[in-house]
Amino acid sequence: MSNPAPLDAKVSSILGQKFDSSRTDPDDLDEDALFDELEKEDDTAYRAHRLEQLHKEVVSAKEAIKQNSHNNSSNTTTIDAFYPTLVDDRAVLDLTTNNERCIVHFSHTDFARCAVMDEHLRLLAPRHHEVRFARVDVRNCPFVVEKLNIRVLPCVIGFVDGNGKERIIGFEGLVSIGKSALRGKGADNFKTTDLEKRLLSAGILVRGKYVEEMRGMGPDDDEDDGSESEEDERRGKSLRKGIRDGTSKQRYAEDDSEDDWD
Repeated sequence: MSNPAPLDAKVSSILGQKFDSSRTDPDDLDEDALFDELEKEDDTAYRAHRLEQLHKEVVSAKEAIKQNSHNNSSNTTTIDAFYPTLVDDRAVLDLTTNNERCIVHFSHTDFARCAVMDEHLRLLAPRHHEVRFARVDVRNCPFVVEKLNIRVLPCVIGFVDGNGKERIIGFEGLVSIGKSALRGKGADNFKTTDLEKRLLSAGILVRGKYVEEMRGMGPDDDEDDGSESEEDERRGKSLRKGIRDGTSKQRYAEDDSEDDWD
């Protein structure tokens, strides 16, 4: 079954201005204020359709905040309704087995690319409130890391009904090859919409909801500000204690552009 049509760009833009991953109180989402933004539009042809979409998104988001806040009370270390940090193996297992769809970012605080991935996921999480997003430090969930054979960071895994359906290793399949990338610059640049499309195609997300231009994420590959990637400074860092092989026998190829911590 194909995914529903993407969310209207104007509705997505308004939600992007008002939604963020740190909201914990459903009452913070003022539906009237959001409707007022639509009323400013001169284009009346799509106003009714947009109002209906906006209402459904707000109602769904409020319910998600309530549910997520309740579920996150004992299993997370951060108060973040849409993108919490899980505390241990049990929290990861609970999240992935008790929700139809969820996305978990397995990360490490020392790896710059993990911080980049966090930025993109924090933009997606508040919009895709029908999907549970979370992050976890690999040092806090050794059992899950071993069983899933996680070797390279960042590692983002999408689960459906408790089964891993999509795995993004590093920035595999996300980074566009532009002029700056060919010159060795901007190797860590990718757009949030590219990540969204990847998760949509895998059936983890159910609808396109993000409008790239409104937030300025994912600079054009052809632009080059001359700055060096933090990854160049951090490359080569690894944990002293590696992860032993899990139940999966697949070994992911090493790549200098990714953080291999085996």
